[in-house]
Amino acid sequence: MASIGGHYAEPVTRSITMLLAGGATAAALALTGCSAGMNSQTADQVAAVPGFSLTVPGPNGGSVAVRDAMLVYAGPAGYAQGATAPLQLRIFNDTQQPITLDKFESNDAAGVKLATAADLKASPSPAAESPSPAASKSPKASGSPSPEAEASPEPEASPSPATAAPAKLTIPPAGYLELTPASGQFLALTGLKKPVPNGEGVHLKLTFSNGVVIETPERTEVPLAPPLSPEPRLPATAPPTRPGTEGEGH
Repeated sequence: MASIGGHYAEPVTRSITMLLAGGATAAALALTGCSAGMNSQTADQVAAVPGFSLTVPGPNGGSVAVRDAMLVYAGPAGYAQGATAPLQLRIFNDTQQPITLDKFESNDAAGVKLATAADLKASPSPAAESPSPAASKSPKASGSPSPEAEASPEPEASPSPATAAPAKLTIPPAGYLELTPASGQFLALTGLKKPVPNGEGVHLKLTFSNGVVIETPERTEVPLAPPLSPEPRLPATAPPTRPGTEGEGH
């Protein structure tokens, strides 16, 4: 053991080694803490899009996905029971074959139909249909009953082309289909079985030609879209003053 000036050097060397080792350990713990914090922040991140999204594997590889499915915003009160609620969504076909959307349904509506922009501006159908039979009866009374009675089935046959099935919604391979009111065609829930206020949603089920079924899981719904601009705030009012406190200083 060497000595310098009558003192041994080994204790000094050990002290330096222990200090270096302690500094390395502290640095390692600091890096571990930083990485743990980064991981937790990443795990807590959520998608910026508030709509319902789901990806389902295809039977022969690839997948079919629904993105950003929402009910169109209908104002502060939402949708009343019995109303028609337009949907907005996008479907992505990440397979090697074209697919078609064969069926769309909801447990929260009497039906789901493929609608167009004209349906948003159409007047209520019952009100439009009620005067038509009255107008058809008036000429029947003025004319001979037998020929006009034979003519009555002719207008009844005209609605049949209107109720024909719409064209198939085909999605090409590696393509997508936009179903929104802005695109000109969209899905609409008709005859809602319950009110849908803001903050709530509806069930939706889509069936495709390749056997893929996309359905909202239990306790998950297609939400109501938020407003495009914030709702106006009510003017702030001062709290009422208590009797006998007028003019009191602070």
